Amino acid sequence: MSPAAQHSPGVPARPGFTLLETLLAIGLMSMIAAVLIGGSTTLLKGTARSDPEDAAKALLQAVRRRAVQQSRTFELLPVEGGDEDSPDFRWGPEGAGEDEPLAEEKLPRAEGVKVKILAPETTGAILLGGVASETPLARMRFYPDGTCDRVRLEVTREEGRRLVPIDPLTCAPLPAVDAR
Repeated sequence: MSPAAQHSPGVPARPGFTLLETLLAIGLMSMIAAVLIGGSTTLLKGTARSDPEDAAKALLQAVRRRAVQQSRTFELLPVEGGDEDSPDFRWGPEGAGEDEPLAEEKLPRAEGVKVKILAPETTGAILLGGVASETPLARMRFYPDGTCDRVRLEVTREEGRRLVPIDPLTCAPLPAVDAR
């Protein structure tokens, strides 16, 4: 049978897409999905870091990740004389010297929001204006096995004070404990 006999003028061709059209459509959808997914993760990272509390939690995870990657103990140190509303932190390998400078991280500023890293238990809290005030820790350690020191994050906002315990096994926040 000749090719002309297969498609006679009175018989309509079967509807459908060719293999080439299908592959082009799949390729185009894959490219659009890659652009959207890549852009949304950047957008989500930016929004997560705009709040000082979220930025502090992300910083804890970043230092933990670095300690595990390099198989070394890392320290997170509040910088002396940092702004009270947005403290600065330095972090790096424990005992880093002149040849290995510490990285610096500045938490974003938010009106009326303060974040401090406190000891795991209340030690020497002072009552100021009806609110307990504790001295922040001088340093926090992250170990090569992915664990860290037991600490609490104190998040003070206009609506009150909240304590967020940090799990020493994962360095992730546990459910917050209300503190008055």
